[in-house]
Amino acid sequence: MNNTLDVIFLGNDNARHARLVESLSHLGFNVRRCHDLVDVYDRYSRQPSPLVVLEAPLPDVHNAAVRLRAIDRSLGIVAIAEFADAESRIRTLLCGADACLSPDVTGLELAAVLQALVRRAVGLDGLDPATDVHAEEPEQAGWRLANKGWTLISPKGRTLGLTTGERDFLTRLVKAPDRKISRDAFLADGADEADSGITRRRFVDVMISRLRRKAAANQMTLPIRAVHGWGYMFAADITLDLDYRVTGDSGRAEGQQAWRSEEADASASV
Repeated sequence: MNNTLDVIFLGNDNARHARLVESLSHLGFNVRRCHDLVDVYDRYSRQPSPLVVLEAPLPDVHNAAVRLRAIDRSLGIVAIAEFADAESRIRTLLCGADACLSPDVTGLELAAVLQALVRRAVGLDGLDPATDVHAEEPEQAGWRLANKGWTLISPKGRTLGLTTGERDFLTRLVKAPDRKISRDAFLADGADEADSGITRRRFVDVMISRLRRKAAANQMTLPIRAVHGWGYMFAADITLDLDYRVTGDSGRAEGQQAWRSEEADASASV
């Protein structure tokens, strides 16, 4: 599958469903909307997707989960429905769903569940290095932030231009003890000090989601880990290489005002 963030979304054609789709789109997912099971099967047969969200009556969800799971065992399936009790959730999971969510799920929560399924599928957590298609490339000594922090360089020599917010975040990770930083402690340059903690946390979540998407598109496995209930850490050796320069410096050009658009996306994901 060419796009790890491609999602087939079966749901009702209403405002709440539209908000969920919009939130996922803001967070980098490519959403293909469907309004019945026939459309789901048709779209999947013509262009398979690594992720499917099923919001429908439970009998339809069960039928679709069984059929899709039989086609692709690695498919990430999320069910959204009114689950009366634990038994109904268990039955849905046994039919093939990976997660069961209630209809009042937020776009940010749904995106987090889908990201977890993406990590499982493509090894973003580094649990299956044998799947790295670039394993034959020579390794260098750890990760580096070059161009005064505007470019991230992987141990394999791949480069990634950073926005202003991404540069600031990774620079703080490099300098922080144990390469760990809390979400509450991070505030993008230029942001209003009166912003609520919730807004700051959303800002960072959106930025990390975008950074993961950019890295995955560049075939880079980012060792950024979420520290549950606290913040993030960079789970690998990384240095700030002030002497190393990469021609182009594209990250800086695109990122001077990037924190503003990222914060707007964070607010839109509510």
